[in-house]
Amino acid sequence: MKMCLALFASALSVIVESGAYADDLPRAVVSNLAAIEQLLAQVPDGANWQSLRPDLQASFRGRALLLLDQDRQSWGLTGLQQKLEKLFNDPTPAMTENVDRILSVTFAPELPGGFKMARDVSSAELKRLLIRIYLAITDDRGYILYNHPDFMGWDGMPIKELQLLDHEHVRAIATWLRLTEDGLRGLPDDKLSALERALRDKSYFTTRAGKNFDRPAVGINGSMNFSNLYALDPQKRPFTNDTELLDAYNASMFSEFREVNMGTLDAFMYDYESEFNQPLLASQGMAETLAGNIVKLGNLFRSRVHALPEKSLRCMIFSPVEQDVHWDAFTASLISNADGSDSMRGYADRFQATAAQRLMATQSLGRSMLERFFPDGSAELTAEQRKRVGDKLLQERRPAKIKDALLAALDEATGNASASRKVSDAFDQQPRVGGNYSDGQAVREDDKKQIVDMWSKIRAFIKREYSGYRVDISTLVPAEPIIVTKGQNQYTLGGQVTLSLGTGWNLASLSSTMMHEIKHAIDQNSHTAVEGAAWEGAATSIERQVWPIFIEEAMAGQGALLPAARLKTEIDNVRFTATTDATLKIFLRESCRDDEPDTIAYAEGIVRDYGYDDEEILRLRSRRAHRSWQYLEYDYGLAMYTDLLGFLQQGVGAQPRVDAYLLQACGLPSAKKEQATVDQLKACIRDRKN
Repeated sequence: MKMCLALFASALSVIVESGAYADDLPRAVVSNLAAIEQLLAQVPDGANWQSLRPDLQASFRGRALLLLDQDRQSWGLTGLQQKLEKLFNDPTPAMTENVDRILSVTFAPELPGGFKMARDVSSAELKRLLIRIYLAITDDRGYILYNHPDFMGWDGMPIKELQLLDHEHVRAIATWLRLTEDGLRGLPDDKLSALERALRDKSYFTTRAGKNFDRPAVGINGSMNFSNLYALDPQKRPFTNDTELLDAYNASMFSEFREVNMGTLDAFMYDYESEFNQPLLASQGMAETLAGNIVKLGNLFRSRVHALPEKSLRCMIFSPVEQDVHWDAFTASLISNADGSDSMRGYADRFQATAAQRLMATQSLGRSMLERFFPDGSAELTAEQRKRVGDKLLQERRPAKIKDALLAALDEATGNASASRKVSDAFDQQPRVGGNYSDGQAVREDDKKQIVDMWSKIRAFIKREYSGYRVDISTLVPAEPIIVTKGQNQYTLGGQVTLSLGTGWNLASLSSTMMHEIKHAIDQNSHTAVEGAAWEGAATSIERQVWPIFIEEAMAGQGALLPAARLKTEIDNVRFTATTDATLKIFLRESCRDDEPDTIAYAEGIVRDYGYDDEEILRLRSRRAHRSWQYLEYDYGLAMYTDLLGFLQQGVGAQPRVDAYLLQACGLPSAKKEQATVDQLKACIRDRKN
């Protein structure tokens, strides 16, 4: 980092001498820039960018442009080409080792025994192109530090620089990947071995996922994800002091965004609230002063973004070409659609069948609750009355309204509120956590106790169900989650799960989300090759396949509450279906006239059709749906992963249950739909130690 600081000072000197400055800042401003902490000391708490003095704005911009200029030289096309030449023509042993280490994970499904460039690739041109892929991977420094701490930076040395949020950086990497793909497609098949062709074809997913866009999407960039890196061991942090961290925040504040409208700007806040809040920053080990300065920069960032010229744009209509570009990038990120035969509209049509199946599943849970509460011979409900109530449930087409339909049908069938009160009480007595926190309030002891107790039950379940296999995944589950009182985002970074209690949760529903995030924690703490649907699709499959088994055990002694917990969680999980539907329809929308709803009302209307009417829920669902195509990873990935699980289950037989946790325990987190995987899984099951 001393070298980086020297370059920073050198860049300042060059800019001062040349006067070359994007915003034409006065030379006196540039040559007398104060330290970032000194600038922040002049910013009142809660201040917006627009309220700052012009000279103070110029000073922040000056410090940002110095760092951005350094980054754009190092990671622009010229800098990338220089790195490529060094790696290809004169690599150090550390570089060679790191190339093999990183590409061993990238190509793990193709080369489970590991990758070695010198051994596996004979074509000189393919070697050069794979090094280009390697550079694109090493650019994502946050991902590396969170998921693969044994990876080094591009030069084989520890990572000592943050990846800034910058449109020119995004554009350079996109161009780099487009040129890389052109080179890969230009390689004649007859000049490559079968393995080399497989490596080339796998590389297309990397190029497709990153080649399409010249600026980051605003809806998914409310968080810079720098704060979580502070929780790393100080020796692993990609910055050596607080000043460097603050300068990275400041520089990233000046990025330009795409897909800006009133809906995506609101979605921006979903991530923003997860990072720029004092309790979360404190939980990362930051001192109060540092956390306060980051919150100040966050306020400046937020107010700059919300002042973008497109802030009042009511909707965004994507052309067929734009839809195809998004779908290409999205499916590539899930290692899917290699031949390009699938389309967003085709998937949207298929998704309607998925939504119909889930409606039936919710209706079925409603009927199950009815039968558990009022079995044959019940004095409260005759068999005929129960049938009429069941029929009413089948008539309710809004899955989130199944509870209301059940209560209303009971009242209608019995002519009084006695039976419905029994059911309603079971819902009202469900343990709840979160919500109603004031700014700065600590986590309530009751909330913490309930969450930690449930977390411990999940860990014990995982240990019992999956111990004795090749990987003891229970040891990869954090002892406890991080709990914060602000925000609505539940997420996992660096193997640590953060649960946000800004919105109230039914504890059983939250436990489903916990199991989802624990899957991610195991992914990250295992440092293995996890790709495509094995991320969100697999984690979502845990909620659908494993959580029902867990909660039946965890609440076995709460017979009166368990049926309501199952139904309430299924109703809460309607959010997956509703938000996926809204996301697809936002992309596929064909018109946005003045007499039609704006994009937020449009998304909320789609979610409302599923039976949600709480304004807070509708707002959150709209935010999630406007985060570009990120939300599609859950359901599209789930469909892919469920198909894989079905294939593997058929291959191994009825027992044991094949699920995402089992595949991790068998060292197969990115299992493939092929007989070789079935054979590996059978061997793992056979060799389990009791």
